[in-house]
Amino acid sequence: MRPRNEGLQIVLGFLLLLVIHITVIAIVALIAYIAGRFGDLYFFQPIAFISVFYIGLFQILYVIPLVFWLKRQQRWGLMKGVIISAVITALLNGGCFLLLYSGTL
Repeated sequence: MRPRNEGLQIVLGFLLLLVIHITVIAIVALIAYIAGRFGDLYFFQPIAFISVFYIGLFQILYVIPLVFWLKRQQRWGLMKGVIISAVITALLNGGCFLLLYSGTL
């Protein structure tokens, strides 16, 4: 039996969450585009803004169920990678958000 490489699983967890982030941003951008093209832009534009600039908080909606699912599947390395990358995303997003709104940029 081949031993599992936990380091590889952690990297795959990083990549999994990166793909999910890109997918969520693309879906929200598509919804904002369609709303601007065919509907009320003033309703969907703030949603697009919030989802991109608050992705550190918005990711709670899909990271927590993903972590519970990975825990149930007993894929510990993948779960660790998802958790670590979610924390990094939240910290980077929060820091960039504070920098943007502090007026130093």
